[in-house]
Amino acid sequence: MNPLLKAEMLKLMRQPGTLFWGFLAVPLVALLVKLVIAGFVYLRLGRQSGNVDVFLSAAKSLSLSGNSLGHLLFALGIASVFFLEYRYATWRLLVPRHARSHLFAAKLLICLVWLAFGLLLAVVGDMVLSVLFAILQGQALEVGAGSLITLVVAFGIAFLELSVLAALVAALVIVFRSMIAAVIPAFLLAIGSTLLQLYLGADADRMPFPSYAAQALRDWLLAGGAAVPAMLGLAVLITWGLVLAGLGLFVFSRQQLAAE
Repeated sequence: MNPLLKAEMLKLMRQPGTLFWGFLAVPLVALLVKLVIAGFVYLRLGRQSGNVDVFLSAAKSLSLSGNSLGHLLFALGIASVFFLEYRYATWRLLVPRHARSHLFAAKLLICLVWLAFGLLLAVVGDMVLSVLFAILQGQALEVGAGSLITLVVAFGIAFLELSVLAALVAALVIVFRSMIAAVIPAFLLAIGSTLLQLYLGADADRMPFPSYAAQALRDWLLAGGAAVPAMLGLAVLITWGLVLAGLGLFVFSRQQLAAE
């Protein structure tokens, strides 16, 4: 398994465009937006009073995992990892040498590693910006243990939400052997959930969509929301992830790859 992981990591690192736009662009853009907004506030209002909770600010920044446009870019990166083997007909070189379950797991794990790295980049960048502007504005910094726990839990929620996206895109690429057929439905699911929530309001939250489930968890963690919807949201995310990953592995294990 380790040689497969190293090979997949090497292949992805040799595609800097896919690596950047598919896994790193979203957190970097989020940091750029925060820099612009915070800089504008500082230039307009000058020094501010009060304290800055560095960990809590970083925890709130992880809501980028629910951004619809972010899902589009993440889906492009994940789909590229799986689709390249179909595009260049290289599955036939890999399948005789490795178990299909290992091939599927290696690609999915590499996607999850880079998704986690992107979230970590967002966290570290947000903390750096928070410290920088706190110093400029003469504000005190807070780094409490409670906020650190909140940050860790928020990271877990964001990672779980993106894991569901990775499982969905992987399954669609394998089923349809197409990158477009995977990216577009994943994006439509994200933006469709947002539009449906705007149309139905609170009634939409009862639907078992991953975005609603993740938002229920974030509301519970950051806004004092109810615990029951949050636990149901956790169950929904885990179910989506396991079912989609199982579907992708099931189809891939029985797929004809002699010509791929």
